[in-house]
Amino acid sequence: HDTSNHSTWQVADIYSGFGSGSPGNHMEILVGDTIYFDANDGFDGRELWAHDTSNHSTWQVADINSGSDGGSPGAYMEILVGDTLYFSAYDVNDGYELWAHDTSNHSTWQVANIHSSSHSTPGRHMKMLVGDTIYFSANDYFYGYEMWAHDTSNHSTWQVADIYSGNSHSNPGEYMQ
Repeated sequence: HDTSNHSTWQVADIYSGFGSGSPGNHMEILVGDTIYFDANDGFDGRELWAHDTSNHSTWQVADINSGSDGGSPGAYMEILVGDTLYFSAYDVNDGYELWAHDTSNHSTWQVANIHSSSHSTPGRHMKMLVGDTIYFSANDYFYGYEMWAHDTSNHSTWQVADIYSGNSHSNPGEYMQ
């Protein structure tokens, strides 16, 4: 909707026909003139998309989970650090893990595989940016849901603390949201 001339229009028909693309169901974030969001096109499932408001183009940014199931980017977290968008996403091999998309060079990659045999569900209970470091909850199976960190300046990921000793969950941030 353009507030200056009161016009309203459909920007894109991502799931053409009678289906609904449900854009922004999990995530939406503005980077410069581009809106990044999740959407379902009916073929690749729910994946990462973008819309450039300056030239009105819309495109699928990445097909994280090949096939029709989709990667569900941003289902548990999304944080912008500089030009890079960090988010949770699903792929059939690793489950929900931490991913990133660099908006300046258009590359998308898995940042960390915290739970190698299932999914760590990063950001399920908490996510916070402090300086260049993202703090988030994640489950590595051995210690349960605990606090983890990813330093975006040196690309290291580590468990900050095992608050509830053993494989029980401390669920940091569960009641803060």
